[in-house]
Amino acid sequence: MRVTLGHQVGSAAVEARALKAQLERKGLFQVELVEEPDWVRYQERYKSGEFDAYVLQWSPDFPDPDTFVQPLVGSGNTLHNGYASAEIDRSIEATQRFVDRDRSVESFRAIQRVVAKDVPLVPLWQKKTYVVTRPAVTGGHYLVADDSGVWRLWELGRQR
Repeated sequence: MRVTLGHQVGSAAVEARALKAQLERKGLFQVELVEEPDWVRYQERYKSGEFDAYVLQWSPDFPDPDTFVQPLVGSGNTLHNGYASAEIDRSIEATQRFVDRDRSVESFRAIQRVVAKDVPLVPLWQKKTYVVTRPAVTGGHYLVADDSGVWRLWELGRQR
C-alpha cells in the first residue's frame, strides 16, 4: 500500500524517517516522504487532504482532559482530519459545563468509548517527558517544552 507522509523540517523530518522505516519494515507499506518547509503551506496541504498521513506536534495548554479532546476529535478540530461525531460533540459540551472537573469524568469516559470504536486518528509517535516532584509539591504537571526553551508547569505549590 502506497502512503504519502507529510512533514516539516527539523525534528519532524527525523520522526518521519523513523516512521517510514517502521511502516516499511514488513513490506506492507511503501511510504513516500513529502517535506514542506513552509508552515502556512504545510497547513494548507494537510487541510486539503494532500497527504495520507502527516506529522504534527500537539502540546497541552493546561492539564485538563479537554485539551486532548476537543481540539483533536471535536467537529472542526485543529487537525482537520474530517472526523465529526454528534455524540462526541454532545459529550464535549457536557464536559465543559463543570468548573469542578471531577464532575466531567463520565462524559470523558463516554468520549473515550466512542474514540476507541471510531478511531478518528492514530498517533504514530509520542514523545515522553517526565516531571519528578516530592509529595509535598503540588501541580507538577508538565505542559510544554517548545522551541522557546521555556519549560512550563501548572500551578506549582507546596503543602504544609
